[in-house]
Amino acid sequence: MPVLLRRGLTRVLLRPLRPITVRRAATALVLVAALAVAALAPDRGVAQQARLAEENSWLRVQNVGTQPVTLDLTFYQPNGTQAAKDGCPKAGVCDAISPGSGRSFFQQTLDALPRGYRGSGYLVGDQPFVAMLARDLIRPDGTLQLGGDSLRLGSGADRHYLPWVTNTASLVSRISIENTSKDTPACVQIMYYAVGSLSPAATDPTSSTSNCPSGGEYLAPRASMLRDETSMAAPFGFDGAAIVRTQPASGGVAAGIQQLSVAVDTRDRVRAGLSTYRALSSDEASRVVLLPMVDRATSEAGASYTTRFRMFSATPGAPNEVTLRFEGRDGSGAQISIESKVTVFGSMTCDQSQPTTLGCLPADRALPSSFTGSVRIQSVEPITVIVQRLSSTGSLSDYRGFTPSESSRQVVLPVINKNYGPFGGRSGWNSSFRVASFDGSTTYAYIVYYSKQFPRGLFPDTSVPVEGSRTFHPRDERSLPDNWVGSVVIVSDRPIVVVADLRSDVFEGDPEMLYNGVSLD
Repeated sequence: MPVLLRRGLTRVLLRPLRPITVRRAATALVLVAALAVAALAPDRGVAQQARLAEENSWLRVQNVGTQPVTLDLTFYQPNGTQAAKDGCPKAGVCDAISPGSGRSFFQQTLDALPRGYRGSGYLVGDQPFVAMLARDLIRPDGTLQLGGDSLRLGSGADRHYLPWVTNTASLVSRISIENTSKDTPACVQIMYYAVGSLSPAATDPTSSTSNCPSGGEYLAPRASMLRDETSMAAPFGFDGAAIVRTQPASGGVAAGIQQLSVAVDTRDRVRAGLSTYRALSSDEASRVVLLPMVDRATSEAGASYTTRFRMFSATPGAPNEVTLRFEGRDGSGAQISIESKVTVFGSMTCDQSQPTTLGCLPADRALPSSFTGSVRIQSVEPITVIVQRLSSTGSLSDYRGFTPSESSRQVVLPVINKNYGPFGGRSGWNSSFRVASFDGSTTYAYIVYYSKQFPRGLFPDTSVPVEGSRTFHPRDERSLPDNWVGSVVIVSDRPIVVVADLRSDVFEGDPEMLYNGVSLD
């Protein structure tokens, strides 16, 4: 996956690769990082500025195999040359990671990486594992920014969908792309589609070269590229989606065999909001998508949260008929069910803060003033979806819509906290996670916690019912000690999907992120 790995000035973009299973004996994953710069864009006549901070990335890995896992993490420069190595076992630092246990790799404390490093990484293990990549930033005013996503394991793909890309006065996205192949070059092209448009607003690059005779930017094996407000072909004011695709390279390298990993992060130009998602590869576009966390003015941890989601057709040049079903409860606990039909022209945004049609609802139906629930989407042609969640305190986070192939009876969350790192009378890091049955029926789930205190798992006495969807808070689990960090495995009798939330009350700004749970089936 693309991950922006940096030390000192690190921005991290995540993008996992192919789905992993507990049957796989060894897996690899790629990470990409991008450099953040505030600069003038003279070619557009627009001064695009952002309040930037020193960034550092970190990677959390969870062993889901049956034997201790040996991990080999290699870092690469943007041109694809090797920069440094890390991993476990490592003399005086770590042993091979035992089954059920996890470890975090922090680029900030890796002496082999120079301060100011920006690049990508490739991780290989000899046991099945799941991983999450995140980055954190302390802004000049002392506020924190946090973003991250779970990674997809396997090889890259030749086409990726980016449902949420923006370059407006309030928000700006950054795209990180890595050639994950160790020996095959790639020619990379980005096509930008404004919301509601069937035709691309811009193509990057527009010209060809000797290495890329059909167009695209040349990437050597393991090399990476970046597009942000200073280099994005989409003009200032753009709000929409994008496709990253390959073109044939010189020497007879077909587009279809090239392997890319892509990630997107979006930040508020003034406030501390930051969100990160890995792009969806071509095999993740689906006619059925579940959004397990769709809310309007729900209250948690002293803030109010509202979501909005953007649908992007896998074939953006043709209209796509889509049916949406909102299921959930209002502030008093009453059941809410609303069905709606819309036509998507390329991409469409459904904002839960808006009434009726602006929220992709019927003209005569609206969500209640407070709503907690989910949305099930069926479309005539395959789509991809990204959900953004905004809070009244300025936080910004996102997650990817789930397809049937991602639902599972076993789901892993590699990082979960309970009152971890308390400071100044505040609790520190805490987590919550929302579990949803994929078909909306009632399922029964076992919540199992793993950590150094519980290497074989803290198992519950009984299963708990999930009626459609349910949110769990580890801080309410009395068997867990305070100052706890570990992972969770949810085992259910029906296929489920899970979205996890990490947040801290110690920091101001945007100390919060969402990430997708990882299937083990």
